[in-house]
Amino acid sequence: MEEVIAGILKRLRSKGASALELLPAYQDPDQKQLWQTDSRLYRAFARRLISQGHPTRGFELAREGLGNHPNDQELTYLLALALARGGNLRNARKWIAELLQKPDLDAAMRVEALSLEGRLFKDHYERTRDPARKQQFAVLSADSYRRAAALPTAGSFPLINAATMTVLAGDLNLGKQLAKEVIARASDERQQPQHANDYWTFATLGEAHFILDQLDDAATWYTQAVTQAREQGDIGSIASMRRNALLLKEKIGVSDELLRLFYVGSVVAFAGHMIDHPRRVLQDRLPPRFPADPQLIREVGEAIKTSLAELNVTVGFCSAACGADLLFAEQMLARNAELHIVIPFALSDFRSTSVDFDLPAMRVWASRLDVVLRQATQVHYATTEPFLGHEVLFDFVTNFTQGLAITRAGERGVIPQALVVLDSSGPARRGGTEFFLTAWAKAGYQAQTIDLRVLRQRVLDEPKSPSAPPAEVVAAPTRGERQIKAMLFADVKDFSKLREDASPKFFLRFLTEVHDVLTSLKHPPTFSNTWGDGLFLVFEEVTHCAEAALSLLERADRIDWKEFGLMETNPIRIGLHAGPVFSGHDPIIDRINYFGSHVARAARIEPVTVPGCAFVSEQFAALLAVDPLHDFVCEYIGIEHLAKQYDQCPLYRLVRR
Repeated sequence: MEEVIAGILKRLRSKGASALELLPAYQDPDQKQLWQTDSRLYRAFARRLISQGHPTRGFELAREGLGNHPNDQELTYLLALALARGGNLRNARKWIAELLQKPDLDAAMRVEALSLEGRLFKDHYERTRDPARKQQFAVLSADSYRRAAALPTAGSFPLINAATMTVLAGDLNLGKQLAKEVIARASDERQQPQHANDYWTFATLGEAHFILDQLDDAATWYTQAVTQAREQGDIGSIASMRRNALLLKEKIGVSDELLRLFYVGSVVAFAGHMIDHPRRVLQDRLPPRFPADPQLIREVGEAIKTSLAELNVTVGFCSAACGADLLFAEQMLARNAELHIVIPFALSDFRSTSVDFDLPAMRVWASRLDVVLRQATQVHYATTEPFLGHEVLFDFVTNFTQGLAITRAGERGVIPQALVVLDSSGPARRGGTEFFLTAWAKAGYQAQTIDLRVLRQRVLDEPKSPSAPPAEVVAAPTRGERQIKAMLFADVKDFSKLREDASPKFFLRFLTEVHDVLTSLKHPPTFSNTWGDGLFLVFEEVTHCAEAALSLLERADRIDWKEFGLMETNPIRIGLHAGPVFSGHDPIIDRINYFGSHVARAARIEPVTVPGCAFVSEQFAALLAVDPLHDFVCEYIGIEHLAKQYDQCPLYRLVRR
C-alpha cells in the first residue's frame, strides 16, 4: 500500500499534473481503502486542487477526508484554505479558530494557520472602505502574523506581513522594528540554495527597506525581484508586490518613483473598422470607409504599431474581424505581447459575418484569422451559439471585451487604455467602433484614436472634406432578438439530507427569508421561480443581480442551519451569469419565462460554488467591471469544470468592497 500511495503522490506532484484530471483515476472503488486508511491522498489532492484554482473541489475533498480522518490537522487547515480561496472568509475564520485551539497543533501547521488567519483579516482590510473597520482588521491581521512569526519554524513571510500590517494599523515604530528583524531573517534565508534567487525573498527585503524609509535599498531589492519574476513570466507576483507597496504608501509618504519599478506595461482594449464589404459601395451606396487597398492596410498596421509602442502595450483585447482587428492582433503578436481574442458568437458564423463574408476574394483574411487564433494567448467566446441575425450580440461582445480588459488591468495594477481605428464621418451601426467608444467613456476611461479618414485621404488621394461630428449610434430593431439578462441560480447544499420532520419548518423559513430579501430590493427581479430548495431569478442589470445574491447570503448567515439538521455553516450556493437569452410566454406558469443555453450555463455554475458564496462567470464579471457605479468586486478563482460535464469556464467570487 505504501508503494501505491507513494506512486500516486509522485505523479500528482509532477510538473504540469492536473489534480482535477488525475482525481477520478484514484477514487474508483478499488482505491477506496487507500483513502480511508491514509489521509495523505486527501491532503495532497485537496492542496493541489486549491492551488490550481478549484477551491470547491478542494473543499469537498477536504470535508470528505475529515469524515474519514476527523482529527487530521492539515485537512482542517485545507478546508479553511478552500473556503478562503472561494471567498467565504467568515467560515474560513471559524475553521482556523477551531484549528488554533488544538493544544497538540504541529508547529509548522500553526505557522500556516496563523498566517492564513492574518491573510483573512488583511482581505477584510482591503475590501472595506470604513476607516474604523479598516483599523480593526489591520490590528487583527498584524496580531495573527506576529504570532506566526514568533514561532521557531517561521520564515520571513509572516514577519514581513506582520511588519506591513502593523504599519497599516498605525504603529510605525513597531513596524520599523519588525522590518529590521525581517532583513536579518531574510538575509539568513538567502544563504539557503532554494532562496538564493527567489524573487519573493528579494521582494521581502524591498518591502522591509520601504518600511524603514530606505528607498534606495528598497529600489535595489525590488528591481531584482521584478527582474526575476518577469524572467519567469510571473507578472501576477509583480502585481502583488505593487499592491503591498500601494498599501504602505497610504501610511508612508513616498513619491511614485518607487512604484514605477513595478510597471509592467499597459493593458489595451481595441476596436476598429472592418474591411468594406463589396456591397457597401455597390448596393448600399455608401462612401468607402476601409477599402481593401493594400497600401492603406499597411498604413493602418503601421499606425497601430506606432500607437502600441507609445502606449507600451503588453496586454491586448480585441475581436478578430477583417481589417483593423486582425491588424491589431498581428502587431500584438509581433511584440510577443499577451493577446486575448474575443469572438462574439459561433466561429463559423463570425467568419461569414465579419471575416471573409463567404467571398473568395476575402479568404486571405480567414487565413490570417486562423494564424491569430493559433498564436493568441487566449481565445474568449462571448457566446458559442449561432448569430441568428441578432445584432445585440455585437453590443454584448463590446461590453465583454472591455470588461475583460478592465479586469486584467486591475490584476496588473494599471489603468486600462483603449485604442480605436475610427472614421467618424460615416453612419454608425450598433455594436460598432462608435458604440465601443461610447461604452468606454461611460465606464470612465479615455481612448486614443487613429483617424482612418485621414489615412485614407492620404493614401488614396481623396479630397479632404470637413470633419463630421461623431455619428450617433443607431439601434437596429430588437423585435424577436435575444436579450442580455443577468441570471441567478441558488440552492441549499446537502438539501437532500434534510430530515423529513424538518421539511415543513425549513420551507416556511427558507422561502419566507427569500421573499423578504426580494421584496426589499431596490431593483427586484423581472422573473423569479422556485422548486424545492432551488431558486431562479432574472434581472435587467448585473449590478441588480449582484446585490440580490449578496443580500441573500447575508440573510442566510443569520439562520441556524443546525436546527434543520444541515451543516453548521451557511449552505447557500449561488451561481451568477449574464448572456443572451430568449423570452416567451410560459403557459404552465402563465408568465414570461426565459430560456436558452445561457440559462443552462447559469444553472451549472451554482453546483460548483463553495457553500456560503456567490460565484460568477467571466461574462458576468466583465459586465460588472464596465459599470463603475457599484461596490462589488469579482476575485478570480480559476477555470472550473461546470456541473454535469456541461463545460469549463473561468469563475470569479463576488464580494462587496
